[in-house]
Amino acid sequence: MKRSGFSMIELVFVIVILGVLAAVAVPRFVTTRTDAQVAMARSD
Repeated sequence: MKRSGFSMIELVFVIVILGVLAAVAVPRFVTTRTDAQVAMARSD
């Protein structure tokens, strides 16, 4: 009988990938936000 669903290894693998993507995306988001604040301060 074949079970449908995900195995524990597949779920851990997906969580690791999401963690790596978040680790890359968060610093870029912070840098973009800081650049926007600097640009807004310069325009005032």
